[in-house]
Amino acid sequence: MNIKHFLIVGLAFLAFSCQNNDGMEGVTPSGYKYKIHTNAGTAVPQPGEIAYFHAQMRNDNEVVNSSRDQAQEPFIEIPVAPDPARPATPVEEILKQMGVGDSATIFIDLDTIPNKPQGFENSKMMYYDIVLTSIKTAEEFAADKKIEQEAKDAEAAVIKARAPEVKTLVDDIVAKYANGELDAQLQTTSSGLKYLIQEEGTGKTATPGQTVSVQYYGALTDGNMFDNSFDRGLPIQFPLGVGRVIPGWDEGIGLLKEGSKATFFIPYDLAYGEAGSPPNIPAKAELIFYVELEKVN
Repeated sequence: MNIKHFLIVGLAFLAFSCQNNDGMEGVTPSGYKYKIHTNAGTAVPQPGEIAYFHAQMRNDNEVVNSSRDQAQEPFIEIPVAPDPARPATPVEEILKQMGVGDSATIFIDLDTIPNKPQGFENSKMMYYDIVLTSIKTAEEFAADKKIEQEAKDAEAAVIKARAPEVKTLVDDIVAKYANGELDAQLQTTSSGLKYLIQEEGTGKTATPGQTVSVQYYGALTDGNMFDNSFDRGLPIQFPLGVGRVIPGWDEGIGLLKEGSKATFFIPYDLAYGEAGSPPNIPAKAELIFYVELEKVN
């Protein structure tokens, strides 16, 4: 599972882990204590089937990580036979006992973990809440993945087709910026980041830790493109404000609403610094990024 690290308070999702305190308790084969809160009596996943679920990692009543903030719901394939090279995880072990609609908590003693996860540095226990949402056969899973891939390919084709249009737009922006024609329209932050919003979105603004999806076209001030997502047909996705991207991006994307189209003019100290990023980005390079904030998860 790849559950991203950010702090939220999900009281609605916590509700299932606080109900039915007389649920069944036990210990998984690998030695983790658990408690099943809801048992709907539905069929449990069989070997070879795929179990979809939502999960959250909780420090008492504070949710540290939640799969509900990911773009894709996590899933696990129930092994047909034990694999000595890949021991079963406690999540897999408990899901084998759950039917659709069931919920459970796994209790993880953090003293048994060499390095405590972010958000649990001062905790002794991690509460790992799970709810099983659906079960699919291998055939259903493969069919759904095929449909999903076809949809992604179609979407990527539309984005790739826009690449020449975006290049023309950025070339025009670079030329006007060099001539000072944009000076009256630019906004400048206290850090020195300059930006121009071409189209204001109507969605929400991302907060630190939230995952964002962004299409972009990056160029130097001489107009040379060094990277862009439109040629690939895929946006970049990253958690905002945790240093996964250059500082100018963390600051700039945080200024935008979902659906916005904007251009950032990023000084070198908010980009790749004095050294640059050879061979495409020279030393002390100011960067121009046209961006489209597609999604705030």
